[in-house]
Amino acid sequence: MRLIALALTVAGLATTAGMSLAAPSTPNTILPGHWEYSYKVGPIPAGDETRCLKQSDVEQFAKGICTRKYTCDYETRVVKDGKIALKGTWTDKKGRVAPVTAKGGYTAESFQLDVKMKTVNGIPLAGVMDARRVGATCPADAK
Repeated sequence: MRLIALALTVAGLATTAGMSLAAPSTPNTILPGHWEYSYKVGPIPAGDETRCLKQSDVEQFAKGICTRKYTCDYETRVVKDGKIALKGTWTDKKGRVAPVTAKGGYTAESFQLDVKMKTVNGIPLAGVMDARRVGATCPADAK
């Protein structure tokens, strides 16, 4: 449980911020600001959090899911026209590789990802991450 919540949190970090120069109905990606995330492993809630997304986070969103803890390689990487499709691997700092796929959709102020992966030990995990923007600016204490 904790591992999938961590994986979805990782997904959330990398796929969370966005700035759109297009009209909100046809965003290039998501908007920066204050966001809320919720995670599920199967039907079981696995946590929630809030994040402050900056422009650099938005740029990462368009490149696919990844954080500093992993090297992410995608043979499929589509983030456009409100759709997300990713397929590839995450490699940790110890060189362990985990296959990952994620599909979902986004608007300028929300997104949902269905994430499927195998742990470095080969255990299959599946979960969902939902996120929505709650404000254009972040509270002073936001991370």
